[in-house]
Amino acid sequence: MPHLAIAGGEPLVKQRLGSPWPVSDDREQRAVMEVVASAKWGRSAYATPADSRVGQFEAAFAQFQDARYALGVSNGTVAIEVALRASGVEAGDEVVMPAAAFVSVATAVVNCGAVPVFVDVDPQTYLIDPAAAEAAIGARTRARAILAVDNGGLPCDTDALNDIATRRGMAVVSDCAHSHGSQWKGVGTGALGRAGAFSFQQGKLLSCGEGGMVVTNDDGVAGLMDAYHHVGGVPGRPGRGAPVVSLACRMTEFQGAVGLAQLSRLKGQTEARERNLTYLNEGLREIDGVAPIHRDPRVTRWGFYLVHFRFISEQFGGISRDTFRKALAAEGAPTGVGHTQPLYRHPIFAGQPALKRACPQAERIAETESWSLGHALFLGPTSDMDLILEAVRKLRRNVDELREVEG
Repeated sequence: MPHLAIAGGEPLVKQRLGSPWPVSDDREQRAVMEVVASAKWGRSAYATPADSRVGQFEAAFAQFQDARYALGVSNGTVAIEVALRASGVEAGDEVVMPAAAFVSVATAVVNCGAVPVFVDVDPQTYLIDPAAAEAAIGARTRARAILAVDNGGLPCDTDALNDIATRRGMAVVSDCAHSHGSQWKGVGTGALGRAGAFSFQQGKLLSCGEGGMVVTNDDGVAGLMDAYHHVGGVPGRPGRGAPVVSLACRMTEFQGAVGLAQLSRLKGQTEARERNLTYLNEGLREIDGVAPIHRDPRVTRWGFYLVHFRFISEQFGGISRDTFRKALAAEGAPTGVGHTQPLYRHPIFAGQPALKRACPQAERIAETESWSLGHALFLGPTSDMDLILEAVRKLRRNVDELREVEG
C-alpha cells in the first residue's frame, strides 16, 4: 500500500494552511465609504496634501519605512520607473540588475528607454551578487544605476552596492515590491539607497488591489518623483513646476484610504510571519536535502512576500526538485519556485542576444534548487508550520517510493 499521496496514499494536510489574503474588516469598509461620501476621489481635489487620504498614507508609510519622503503612484511597476527616472536614468543608459527577478522590474527599465544589464545572483541569498554587478560596469558602459531587487523580501547587501555606486558615480535604486517592513541594520528598505519602489498589488504584503509607493531621503529626487507622477507636480509638494514629461500615474483616494487601513496591521503581520518562519527554518535544518535561504545578520527585520528555500537533490535520494514539489503539493502543501527564472530567457528578452549574459548560479537555482512558500501561509498558527514540516519529513522517510514515482 502506498504511503505518499502522489502514489495514491492518504494526503497528510487536509485543511487550508495560513490565512486568506488580503485581510480586511470594517476599517477598510468605513474608509472607502468616507471617500465615496466626500466626492473627492482624487488627491487633486485637495489643496493641501495632508488633507487627502493619499497624502496621509504617504506620510505614514514614509515613517514606517524610515524615509523622509513617500509618493503614492498607480502601481508597483510605474513606481520603479519613477524611481529610476528621478534618480537620473535616461534613454540609452544601462541599469545593472539581477537576472532573477519578476519581469516587470526589467520592463520598467525598458520603459525609461534604458537597457537592463543582467548579472548573476549570490547562491546563498538569491539576490544580486555585488561582485557580479561591479564586474558588469566597464569604462565604456553607460551604467547609471544598480537596481537592487529584494527578491523574496530579503534586503540586498546595500552596504556593498552603495559602495560600488559611490565609487562609480551611480545610483542604487531598490525594488522593494516584496519587502514591506524589512530592515537592514535597523533601517527600512527603500530608504537605504537613492530611492525605493513598493507595490500594493492584490497579493502583496500591503494590498490596495493595485498601487505603489516611491520613497527617498533625497530632496532633489523627491521633487523629480513628484513631477514625473503628476503633470506640473502637486501643490504643496517639492516637485511643483519641474519641467519634465509626466507619467500621470497618480494614486486614487480609494487606494490611499485602503492603504492606511492595511498599514495599521503590517507591523503585527510582519512579526507573526517572522515567528512562524523562524520555527519552520529550525525544523527544516534537521531534514537532509532541504535548507533555509541564508539570512545576513544585518537583516534586522524580514517582511517577506515569499520565502525561498533550497532543495539539495543529492541529499534527498537523488530525486528532482520538481518531483519533490509535486509530491509536497499532493500532501496538501503547495509550493512555488519564486521569481528565479533568468529574465534573459523570458520571451520579451529572449530574442535579444545582446542582453544574454552567463549567469550560471541563477540558471542552476531556477532549474534544480529553489522552492518557495507564500507569505499568507505564515499568518496561520504554529501548527500549520508543523504540518508543512511533517509533509517534508514524510517525503524524506519514503524517498524510495518517491524514486519509483519519478521513474
